[in-house]
Amino acid sequence: MTIVVSEDDEDADYSPFAFLETTVKNDILNVSHDYRYQKMGYYVSMHAELCGCNVTPRCSDILDTHRNPLLMIRASRAGIPCLPYRLVAGDERNMGCPALCFAVNPYTCNSVTQVKTESQLYRTLKSLSVNNRYPVSVQPLVGEVKEAVQVFGETDVPEARSIAKKFYETFRIPIGKLIVQMVDGEAKLCHFEPTTKKEVDWALVRDKVHAVKCH
Repeated sequence: MTIVVSEDDEDADYSPFAFLETTVKNDILNVSHDYRYQKMGYYVSMHAELCGCNVTPRCSDILDTHRNPLLMIRASRAGIPCLPYRLVAGDERNMGCPALCFAVNPYTCNSVTQVKTESQLYRTLKSLSVNNRYPVSVQPLVGEVKEAVQVFGETDVPEARSIAKKFYETFRIPIGKLIVQMVDGEAKLCHFEPTTKKEVDWALVRDKVHAVKCH
């Protein structure tokens, strides 16, 4: 039996707040639009693991997907096409532009920043590094950047469908936003972020949850 914990009350066995007060011992499917560290989606998975449950997604997968270098390493090993990245620490110069920058610190959300000049890059690195306290992940900007909201491995962005499927098979994160670049007609994974509630196709989520509960 799979217990569903979701913000969508129509299909959930528990709301996130109610689940945190339980000590159930079942398989848990944790459905959230935001799994970041110290957000409710993360706390639900953490509580389930502390109760000894088999939970989807696991805390280790949540943390890895929200740290760009760890995401890139695991995604590449899983066969997902990715762009190379460079971790930049401190006041480095001459790194090459244009570039795509991502925060690695645990506090900055939706940090994707395109920069075209060295001066823009310098200011972006200072901001995303919180004044050089954390490294910043920098990738070459070589193609069109697209955002693809994936729900249980599906997305309505055709170019990103293969990546969304492999991403869900690898990390088991039910909902999230994939950032990809189109390079020579092929999508390459750059980053992963939480979604807002209004970006999610909740009708599709309900269909997927219903399928899991009927399995």
